Amino acid sequence: MEYEYIELSVEDDVGKITLDRAEKRNAIVPELALEVTDALERIEDEIRVLVLEGNGSAFCAGMDLEKRFYETRQEGPRAFYEAGRKTGSMFTTLFDYNRPTVAKIDGWTFGAGYCLQAVCDFAVTTEESVFGLSEINFGIIPGGGAMWAAVNTMNRRKALYYTSTGESFTGATAEELGAVTTAVPEDKLEETTDELIESLAEKNPIAMQFNTAVLERVRYMDFHEALDYERGKSEEMKYYQQDEWVDEGIGQFKEREYKPGLESYDEQSEDSS
Repeated sequence: MEYEYIELSVEDDVGKITLDRAEKRNAIVPELALEVTDALERIEDEIRVLVLEGNGSAFCAGMDLEKRFYETRQEGPRAFYEAGRKTGSMFTTLFDYNRPTVAKIDGWTFGAGYCLQAVCDFAVTTEESVFGLSEINFGIIPGGGAMWAAVNTMNRRKALYYTSTGESFTGATAEELGAVTTAVPEDKLEETTDELIESLAEKNPIAMQFNTAVLERVRYMDFHEALDYERGKSEEMKYYQQDEWVDEGIGQFKEREYKPGLESYDEQSEDSS
């Protein structure tokens, strides 16, 4: 597939998808969503970390209201359904992605754009970026995953406040709310994001996949159910790893080659080659 609305690159096991509708603040149209989904599937086996960002003054200002809703409605119910299916597939593919995903945010992040960063595993933003769930201002509620994004990135009171008032908030406030991983001054965005990417990329990839998947499931379990589930998934993970964590993780620790509380073991050590 040739890409018109995104840019795609892979370098040093890191994939980067850049939303490229700067003139529309990277607002989502069905074609853009289809391209993002295709890109995610295309590079999954080549990378260890995925970064999602936007060109220009926005990360993503939400849906392109005219093209996503008005124009598709004029085309009929089938077109309207297909547009929703394509955008929904982008969100679910990103949420279920088997690699760590990092939203790198510098600018406007509204509605569906807020959902886009929320389905990523991590989000690094500038303190000056502007976030919002403003759907109530034009007479509807956050939908298409945006309400889920609100209640899963901030507490109930704050989610209700921002979805009821449509009030925007800064990246610095987003960090206080728990809506993003961290907020930094604009001149620190590259450095901070790169440090996070490096940290994620050096971890055991199978352990990373299991870590995210298990965390999402145990959030909704009581302690005893979670304890059993974690034990079972840990044994499944070790099977797929062929007990690498014992031979290398503990093996290198025994030789005092690294400090587990401060760093990761070396997957590329001579003993493992």
